[in-house]
Amino acid sequence: MCDLTVMNDKSFKLLQSENRKVRKQNLDRLSTVVGDEKFEASPDFMMAVKTFVYPCLNDGSEACRETAVQLVRTLVCTGCVDDIAPIVRVIHKRMGNVSMIECSEEVKLLYVQLLRDIIKNYEQLIFPCFDDIVSILTKSILDSCPAVKKDSCLCAAELASATKTNFHMVADLLVEPLLKATNYHQSAVRYTAIQSLNYVIMYSNGKQVPEVCTSISSRLFDQNVGVRLALCRVVSNWMLNLRDRYSYFPKLIPLILTAQVDDHLPNREEAERLWDEIGNQYINENEVQLKEKLDFLPDNLDHYPPNVKRPNLGCRTLVTREVLKLLPVIIRELDDWKEDISIKSGQLLCVVALNAENSIIQHLNQLLTAMTKCCRQPNHVAANHVRRGAEIMSYFISPSIYLKFLIPTMSDTEPHVGHMIILSGLLKNVNSIELSTHVKSIITFLEKPEICEVYDSLFKKYLLQVIEYVLVACESECQELSYELFKIYITVQSTTLDSFDNNFIFKKLINMCEPKTKEQLFKTHGEKLLNELKDSCDSWVVHSPGREVLDKIAIDAEHVVLSCYEVYRQILTKTLYNLDKDPKFLMKMLININTCVDKDIFNNKQLWQILSGIIFPILTWRPGKTAESLRAASCLCAQIITKKFTCFDETMLNLSFPIFLALADDNHCKTRTYALDTLHSLVCAAKNLDKINADTINNITRVALARLNDNPGNTRFKAINLIKATYTQPLPNDYLVHYEGHVAQLYKTVIIFLDDQDIQQSILDLLKDLSWMKPDILIKHINVNVFSHKHFAQSLMDYLSDNLSQITLQNNNTE
Repeated sequence: MCDLTVMNDKSFKLLQSENRKVRKQNLDRLSTVVGDEKFEASPDFMMAVKTFVYPCLNDGSEACRETAVQLVRTLVCTGCVDDIAPIVRVIHKRMGNVSMIECSEEVKLLYVQLLRDIIKNYEQLIFPCFDDIVSILTKSILDSCPAVKKDSCLCAAELASATKTNFHMVADLLVEPLLKATNYHQSAVRYTAIQSLNYVIMYSNGKQVPEVCTSISSRLFDQNVGVRLALCRVVSNWMLNLRDRYSYFPKLIPLILTAQVDDHLPNREEAERLWDEIGNQYINENEVQLKEKLDFLPDNLDHYPPNVKRPNLGCRTLVTREVLKLLPVIIRELDDWKEDISIKSGQLLCVVALNAENSIIQHLNQLLTAMTKCCRQPNHVAANHVRRGAEIMSYFISPSIYLKFLIPTMSDTEPHVGHMIILSGLLKNVNSIELSTHVKSIITFLEKPEICEVYDSLFKKYLLQVIEYVLVACESECQELSYELFKIYITVQSTTLDSFDNNFIFKKLINMCEPKTKEQLFKTHGEKLLNELKDSCDSWVVHSPGREVLDKIAIDAEHVVLSCYEVYRQILTKTLYNLDKDPKFLMKMLININTCVDKDIFNNKQLWQILSGIIFPILTWRPGKTAESLRAASCLCAQIITKKFTCFDETMLNLSFPIFLALADDNHCKTRTYALDTLHSLVCAAKNLDKINADTINNITRVALARLNDNPGNTRFKAINLIKATYTQPLPNDYLVHYEGHVAQLYKTVIIFLDDQDIQQSILDLLKDLSWMKPDILIKHINVNVFSHKHFAQSLMDYLSDNLSQITLQNNNTE
């Protein structure tokens, strides 16, 4: 034992050596001695430690400092140290001054760990060194080394727990460094800093709570799930255990509510559990004030969001108290340029609406303005959450309240999709009894042209949603407004490609009729709707909603046109009489006629009225390219109509032939094509009636032959078909006798095209078909040698020779 004491004394004295290796070796030797299980520190030994080892904590050699710290930590942990002040002073000298002397991250970490050991083992000796320890921590928490930062945060928490009664004097000095640490790039450091803030604030005077809440609120958007959960638990702990906590609830409640919309389900569930615990504690602490509500208010409501647990009375009361402070913040941040803040604000609105219930009406005007503004941009990041918020609010707010704001707003300003999204959300879960008295005002408002005729497709989508929700809630009240609903529905659907039959609203409208059929619905409301269209059609342009409604009727509701033909014809007459209108508009009206004609809903008389009274005036020649295009479109319309006739009379034919013969010479190739096609139909009809005369045949022939000279295309084939139809049997009596020269000229002209490669096969077939009239004349005009493609001419010659031989043979047999 004496030898050990001598050796230790020698080691202590050698710590003063100028050789750092000697100092390091002796520190190691002393560390071995102290680390022995049988070691017992004598007063002389500890005095030597204080004299020779403590100065080594400030040694110039990093290795010596490191070994000295480890040696002192061993002594501190074994309880051998009776005075911590010298140790703390050395650490403060190295780390707590304005400029930090210590540059080694490893040694700084050991210094902080030594402080933690001191705090754990010598709580009663800390107070004299309080300021020095805090000064060290304010620097070490901001150190660049993550390990040092993390241990420093833990050290601050341990210091707060160890000095509860006195810590409030220095707490504010540690708050700022810890807040900065909560923004560090390593999640482990952020997590530890938030945990440490919990203890620092718990044992502070509380004045720093507002500042802390403002600073750490950004951690609710932290990418790390653990950091967000830590913050949620810290906030809930403050709300449950902090002194004077009620005065800080305005700052804490938004944080715990926002935690309930966390993206991670376990975090949300934990936040909801803690919020429920906070509410229950509030009830227990304020049972007297809440006695009436506890006794008389029901725990559950009949009209409440499904599969959602209702917050307890304490939670609802807390949010109701703070709703006037919460809503302005939500309103402001819904439009924040940072997407995550905007999204969280929308999500927070849902939670606030669920907890505040009907007390949210205190800021309803401003809130609805912000909500409609947010939803005006359907791709807005928070739009879906805001819509969800409106759906939750619909359970608690009477329609009489929000309709007083929304309807006048939409009347006084330009209505947009945001209004409709919010209105449909508020009506989605509305109480049917409360809504019943407002059905008429809602439908009457929606029927206005500035609402139901808005061109925005999204606006129309949500407008239909509004009607659907009204019908679901108050179908019986809608019965007397069925025409208005029909008008709105058909107006909205006029610009869509959706079919009527598959829509919920349309099915409900049918159910309001007796019998419950689509035909009866249109029969009931169609005439009134068409009459309204007739009154306004003078001012229509190409994109007028009325014109689009008429198109939709033609496509999906031909029953209306069928039952109200006269009104429909008057609309056509009024819209198509002025050919100086926008050509696009006139084209659209012609397409509408085509659509109705294709439905086969008109009889012959009606078809003739449309053709003669509406189409023929448009076919009149007028100069200009636009007029040409319009003639082509109307000629197509005429062609479609003539094909739908089941029978013609002589008057129809006499009026029609001159018009289409003239159109067959039109400059526009499509007009010529359609005219030839129409003439073909007229010729066939005339032959069936035996009402075709020689002049008509000759005029048709002249026009058709001229068309054989057209540019390659469909027109030439139409002309060939027309000639073929014209000269099929029967012909007028004595036609071949009196017009033999005409027939010869026909042969002579047609034969020329036998060399035209585009149509030579069709010409060959035509000549064969025409040969029955005068085969002997035809064969005289054929000279095989003059044709480039002699096989076509030879084929015709062979055909004619066979026919003439058969005719001669028949004549001989007859004789």
